[in-house]
Amino acid sequence: MNIEELFYKIGMHPSETDIEALTDSFLDEMRKGLSAEPSSLPMMPTYFSADTVPYEGGPVVSIDAGGTNLRIASVTFKQGVPILEKLEVMSMPGIYEEISAMEFFDILAEKTLPLCHDSRHIGLSFSYPAEIFENHDGRLLNLNKELKIKDAEGLVIGETLKKALAEKGLNKEMSFTLLNDTTAGFLGAAADGKAQNSLAGLVVGTGLNCCYFERGENIKKLQNPRDMIINCEAGMFNKLSPSQADLLVDAESEIPEDHLLEKMVSGAYLGRLVSHTARLAAHEGILTPAFAEDFKPFDTKELDDYIRGAHNRVWGMCRDRDEIAIQYIIDRTFERSAKLVCAVVAALCLHCDGGKDSKNPFYIAAEGSVFNGSLLFQKKLEKYVDSHIYMNLSRYVSFYNQENATLIGAAAAALSK
Repeated sequence: MNIEELFYKIGMHPSETDIEALTDSFLDEMRKGLSAEPSSLPMMPTYFSADTVPYEGGPVVSIDAGGTNLRIASVTFKQGVPILEKLEVMSMPGIYEEISAMEFFDILAEKTLPLCHDSRHIGLSFSYPAEIFENHDGRLLNLNKELKIKDAEGLVIGETLKKALAEKGLNKEMSFTLLNDTTAGFLGAAADGKAQNSLAGLVVGTGLNCCYFERGENIKKLQNPRDMIINCEAGMFNKLSPSQADLLVDAESEIPEDHLLEKMVSGAYLGRLVSHTARLAAHEGILTPAFAEDFKPFDTKELDDYIRGAHNRVWGMCRDRDEIAIQYIIDRTFERSAKLVCAVVAALCLHCDGGKDSKNPFYIAAEGSVFNGSLLFQKKLEKYVDSHIYMNLSRYVSFYNQENATLIGAAAAALSK
């Protein structure tokens, strides 16, 4: 057996990923989620629309609690131009070691407090599933992406942060606005002039998600809703056929049988997928025995560094012809990931009926460490967008990337209040 035959045997070969069928399935789950029918896509209302956001004013304390990093800045809009000051970037608390929810909000308050003295607005872009309220606070639903924060589920996020700030001596009332990171990226792109009717937000980083603008008449699960951005929570999509490696990754995850698509494509899991596939290959004699042992799973950055030529841990474990097989495993894993994400992009484009004209493409405001940082992923995704969405569907999609889009979008959203 060779490595390609193994990929077919374990059900992970990219050729078995049918973009057209997955697009149809994703569209069906979107429709069901909007109508409150059973669906793996919750299609969560955000109560935001780009045409109600004033891109003038500030300063706003803008926070981006991402899958990998926590970023905080003061953002002011002057004649529509965002000005970022006092930007601080650090690792997301709870990503490397377990902390309590109160410790998390204490860290967040400590980093936020100095900027609050010159502002009355806090905008928080949050990369984890939360139920957004009409007052733009929200309740934390769960912590995916392997974040280790105890007893956080169910907390009202803005209320908890404001309490932590008060305990640190802040004696004024702050207006708080919570939004998902994809929504923040969407609003950041809208602030740069992209029309919301032909725009979607996409994050392919530590996790996976997307959002888009929906007409109120289609949001059948709400009574008399207005037009708004919908947060799909795309990582939860589960109409898939997982491979043996996917099942192994899922079984050892913090939330088994949840966020299946996210576990097949995102940065929190790609390294684990490669590690488990390498173990399966070693058991078949395709890789040397070192890969059959219970080694620490690779992370996505290690894989990317290795593909770029680094003599790191991946390189150091290789013997004889191992490198050929490992490079194949990494390449095919990213290939499948790109095909899966292409199906999501195609579904968004078709649902919004966008991209019919090359002069007015359907814009994807794309963010995330995998999309922006991977040597393999973006080129592979663009290849499938061209071969499937353009060639087969006659639709035009253009990826749009804006520096600090989530911080800009969170600040713009905060000003809307």
